[in-house]
Amino acid sequence: MIARGSLWLPLAMLLLLAGLSFWIERAVQAPANGSQAAKTDPEGIMENFDALRTDAAGNPQYRLTAKRLRHYSGSKLTEMESPRFARLDEEAGEVSAVSQHATVSPEGDEVNLRGDVSVVRAARPGQSAMTLRTEQLIVFPERDLLRSPGAVSLRDDTLDLRAGAMEYNTRQRVIKLTGRVHARYISGKK
Repeated sequence: MIARGSLWLPLAMLLLLAGLSFWIERAVQAPANGSQAAKTDPEGIMENFDALRTDAAGNPQYRLTAKRLRHYSGSKLTEMESPRFARLDEEAGEVSAVSQHATVSPEGDEVNLRGDVSVVRAARPGQSAMTLRTEQLIVFPERDLLRSPGAVSLRDDTLDLRAGAMEYNTRQRVIKLTGRVHARYISGKK
């Protein structure tokens, strides 16, 4: 009887250790079912983000700044607070866009600017400064396409325009306006 009891004690200890190690492993692993904590906790946060893209010769092409940038590893989504994007092109002139918030798709092929969006094209010789305002602007950088699904206003020295929605193909330089479109030509003569 004593010999059999001594065999059960090590077996019970092994079972206890196996159960304990299984519990520890489950407690330390990230939840595979995508719990709410895993979806809402960013992988990285950057304050006062500033990035500059240059061409092969080292000439600046684009500058992106944001008050705060958050990247989520689960969805690969990037969110920005107070983003400012500027295309730095001496020939075409500087174009900048600011908004309250922005998200960048996981592949980087879609940027969604939201909240008091303002796009400004700087004045150049023979061309006045132009300002576009809307609440949401979706940018497809690789396709050279801008889309505003809501109301948009466009203004320069000679034109005041409002529309229900807009799509702008920058490669073809074609603006498609939909909804109720109101345009007013402002004469430069006084």
